[in-house]
Amino acid sequence: MSASARLVVQMTPREKEALARKARRAGLSAAEFVRRRLRDDTLGEAAQREEIEALLAAIETAAPAILKSLASTIAMTEAMTAQLTQKDGQAAA
Repeated sequence: MSASARLVVQMTPREKEALARKARRAGLSAAEFVRRRLRDDTLGEAAQREEIEALLAAIETAAPAILKSLASTIAMTEAMTAQLTQKDGQAAA
């Protein structure tokens, strides 16, 4: 079906750039991007999938350092707990 109606939408420059960026990522003009978004709300899934995959890769890269830091914190907490328990035992005696 050929487009025959026109819609003028007021938006901020930031919103317009965001629309243009999303349309470029999808390989579409801004007008076609909007038309397809109306028909199919799954258009942005590819970009979202890329973002999620990038986040997962970052988490995977950071995981060893995070686990090491957690292990160190747990060991420190256990040592402090042992010291406090020992002090409490001495104070009770």
